Amino acid sequence: MNYFPLTKQQQEWQERAADIAARELAPRAEETDQKAQYPQASLDALKREGLFGLRVSKEHGGLGEDMLTTSLIIEELSKKCASTAMCYKMHLEAAEIICRIPTPYQVEHFVEPMAEGEVFTTIAGGESQGEGDNWNATQTASHVDKVAGGYQINNVRKSYVTSAGKATHYQFACRVGADTPQSDRSALFVELDNIEWELVEPWNGLGMRGNDSSPMRFNGFVPEENRLGAEHTLQRDTGAFNRPVVTLTYAAAYLGIASGAHELACQEISRRFPSGSRRLDRPVNQRRIAEMGTQIEASRALLHAACSVFDQGRAPSQLVYSQAKVACSEAGVRVTQDCMSIFGGTAFASRLPFERYFRDARAGLVMGMANDMAYEGMIPLMFPES
Repeated sequence: MNYFPLTKQQQEWQERAADIAARELAPRAEETDQKAQYPQASLDALKREGLFGLRVSKEHGGLGEDMLTTSLIIEELSKKCASTAMCYKMHLEAAEIICRIPTPYQVEHFVEPMAEGEVFTTIAGGESQGEGDNWNATQTASHVDKVAGGYQINNVRKSYVTSAGKATHYQFACRVGADTPQSDRSALFVELDNIEWELVEPWNGLGMRGNDSSPMRFNGFVPEENRLGAEHTLQRDTGAFNRPVVTLTYAAAYLGIASGAHELACQEISRRFPSGSRRLDRPVNQRRIAEMGTQIEASRALLHAACSVFDQGRAPSQLVYSQAKVACSEAGVRVTQDCMSIFGGTAFASRLPFERYFRDARAGLVMGMANDMAYEGMIPLMFPES
């Protein structure tokens, strides 16, 4: 179901994305999860479809699609393979700034090649606190040194880099100068082929096992032409358009986990056992399947409304975006938990893919913009004068 009014073009994109997901992502999803295998073949399929340039303007050779269309596509992809959808979502998130405010140099060397599928990006943002991998979701960034012609990165470790070592370019959060406060961060567009890097350890996630979200260490020189926006002003200059894209693409990915699991559950719950009975015959399961559908539709309506508000430039604050993210990620957790309950031992034994959806959904509570952080961030937006 989709109660939010879509244009004909948006409906066509939704159908096209569903077809791509069914043909290209679904057949590989189980192996991607079981082997913790990076979904390169699935991402290559998205590249062939021109989707790397989804948010690149038509002026620069891309598709120039809006945020609502973007959320529709990510949800359909995530229904079949959340690992692929998350890698793709991180590409769109990382690309947003350079697609919005590129310099002429960046248009030629990064944006137009992205529209052609030659640039695949990700975020190198989160950092450890203290020794080892004592990571938390608080936004921090190490400093880089300003040198002649650019910036020197010295042994900076980023904790969770989706598509680590696989993406061609990395949006690298940093502070220019050791004395620069965390509030005055900058960003560089780091080319993997032109810098020293290493994977600190392999990715071994509970869910999203194909993401390759490994810690990375970076060393080397980045030319000034690769800076995104002005120095020290990353949050102030780009927050109004970049943060919503970050938040809403997360929401769409976790909504896809919920709706993908629910669609499968609706098929399986009606199957008859040799006795002739069905899981759907139990009143408790009838309630569960109906509650799932209701929560999904409520979350989807909020997400699509938030995307529409963003596309129209009429959001009074970031509140609606955070609300959409937590609603969708919590829908993913609730729906997949109920699926496990309905299908019992068969699901627990992984003879049906609900266990994979169950694990993937948990990332929505703690990874990226963790829900605890999102809720905390809502308070000053709800009570601006307190």
